[in-house]
Amino acid sequence: MVIKRDSSLVKSALKLKQKKYREIENKFLVEGIRLVEEAILEGLVECIFYSSQIYELKGHERVLENSIPKYEVDEKTIKELTNTTTPQSVVAVVKKPNIELKGELSFVVVVDKVQDPGNLGTIIRTCDAANVDAVYIIKGTVDVYNDKTLRSTMGSIFHLPIVYFDSFKEAAEDLYSKGFNIYATTLDGEDLYKTDFNEKTSIVIGNEANGMLEEDTMLCNKKIKIPMLGRAESLNASIAAAVIIYEAVRQRL
Repeated sequence: MVIKRDSSLVKSALKLKQKKYREIENKFLVEGIRLVEEAILEGLVECIFYSSQIYELKGHERVLENSIPKYEVDEKTIKELTNTTTPQSVVAVVKKPNIELKGELSFVVVVDKVQDPGNLGTIIRTCDAANVDAVYIIKGTVDVYNDKTLRSTMGSIFHLPIVYFDSFKEAAEDLYSKGFNIYATTLDGEDLYKTDFNEKTSIVIGNEANGMLEEDTMLCNKKIKIPMLGRAESLNASIAAAVIIYEAVRQRL
């Protein structure tokens, strides 16, 4: 039986497209077989909406063959639940993960007011790949549970702790209390490839257009820069993050 667009279940799910309701309900939407499967594996899926077209997709059994409540809807409703032009015919209502910090931290990435959801998602994915201990998110950064951010994480949102701070100062105080060095990327910083990352390391990725606020930069005890050998003045925020993170990883191997 296909449930209608005006059912209470669909209406409740549609509300989660708005940040305020995601925060009130502590839930969010994920779309596509890969992300829904990741959420199922983590035990976070509350219910699944799908259209009949899902049966044409490879791997559909991985999200349908389980005891989670499922509701068939028409393809128009699926498109309304998602923000992609060609959705994968499946959307899940998911509880926000609460991944606890484990043991003593030694490698943290701080995201400070990054605005592009693709950048944030890619940074989280890179942190996951590099086995970063945690991602610190400063207020003013794009919503982690924005649909574009989630797609860009490729499921990494479910794999590592994300900690929120109202200000960079609060995050810096927390990091210093744990014995971290805090690295800001600045034009007058030390060459990345001459920097020692073997001690407790926290790398700050600032806003794409403006970087970090000057007063926040002053709270960092280390400054680094990626050498620009060609005519380009800078790198995309997520690419810069990957370059720095993996230099730290290389040194720690």
